[in-house]
Amino acid sequence: MDALVMGMQSSGISAQALLEREGFTVRRYDDNLAIENNWKGRENLLNGVELVVISPSIPNSHPVIIEAKERGIVIISELELGSRYVSGEKIVVTGTNGKTTTVDMLHKMLNVMGKKNKVMGNIGYPVSQVALDGDKLDYAIIEASSFQLEYISSLHPKIAMLLNLSPDHMDRYDDYEDYVNAKKRVFLKQNAMDYAIINGDVRRLREIGKRLPCDVRYVSTREQTGDIFVKNNYFYYNGEPTVSVRDSRVRGEHNRFNMMAVMNVAKILGAKKEHIISFVREYKVLPHRIEYVGTFGGKSYYNDSKGTNVLACKTAVETVGGKLGLILGGSDKKEEFTEFFDEVGDKLSYVMVTGANAEKIYSSAMKVGFIDIEVVPSLDEALKLLSAREDVENVLFSPASASFDRFSSYVERGEFFKNKVYALTV
Repeated sequence: MDALVMGMQSSGISAQALLEREGFTVRRYDDNLAIENNWKGRENLLNGVELVVISPSIPNSHPVIIEAKERGIVIISELELGSRYVSGEKIVVTGTNGKTTTVDMLHKMLNVMGKKNKVMGNIGYPVSQVALDGDKLDYAIIEASSFQLEYISSLHPKIAMLLNLSPDHMDRYDDYEDYVNAKKRVFLKQNAMDYAIINGDVRRLREIGKRLPCDVRYVSTREQTGDIFVKNNYFYYNGEPTVSVRDSRVRGEHNRFNMMAVMNVAKILGAKKEHIISFVREYKVLPHRIEYVGTFGGKSYYNDSKGTNVLACKTAVETVGGKLGLILGGSDKKEEFTEFFDEVGDKLSYVMVTGANAEKIYSSAMKVGFIDIEVVPSLDEALKLLSAREDVENVLFSPASASFDRFSSYVERGEFFKNKVYALTV
């Protein structure tokens, strides 16, 4: 059987190896690489192909994808392929924000419980590679982006988590509904024996939950929902106060939500009270997510390079607080910023904007009368100017944009920012 793998970065390379192990004859295609293939010319690329496996970077508008659909060829994501061969019950996490933090929390929680598990998927370790490695797992923790969920067909999570939804990747989708529909596919194969963990604070997500055939557990930071909630600064587990919120190393309402979501999974899997206490006290948040960098010259600095959309930036602004200087801008994702300034403008002392979408963000601020803002040529310059302002006590880098105008990833961008902060002390 002939298969075509599209996109030859880490996920594509793993997909090719897995397909070949399973007896497929594999062709490869990548727009950005000169690859010698066993086909002659793109016009013959799909001749005889019965399966196309795509990496997350391949959009639906790609001409090869369009032609494959016209020919009726089966198209699946690398995540779908890998999930067919990976061992263990599957816990799949999706949502606009907080996915990586939540899967990392799940990993630590299951470790505390003594369950053999591995994190994979959108977090950077391809599911196909885990399948190739042959690890015998109790649980496969899969972070799934909307891109990966578009082309699933048999992925069957024992537990599926939908953390939140807000407009994102509008440069890839025709409208918000297309994005929502992609996320909802995480529940595609679930039945009455499965579980869904859903954000109960969002009406749209509650509506989705009502239509699911599985056991739905809602998580809320606003109400005392189910057996897991926060009351009087305590995490309640099985309806009893178990550990103080103050004992946690992480900050912000969004992280309290993530922890409660993970506790719901832990309850389903039989966690004991001591497991919850250990998890809450020991968990440390991943870098580049409202990461405290340090306090220098009387100002505190926070790196939120992972804040690549407006909702993430709002969360960061509300979490850090104080007399806040904010750095925005980067590669545009076709989000609107007018509402952002309308909602959080009074929480910002000053804003510096830099990057490819700087003028767009600046214009959005002007439309709602937010004038404490200026466009600067570089992230370095933005940092220096905010550091010199007397009306700023906390400096937050939360760009609400992708990194690809100037950096290869949010990680490279975040490390650049931190290094520039450290350089201020020299």
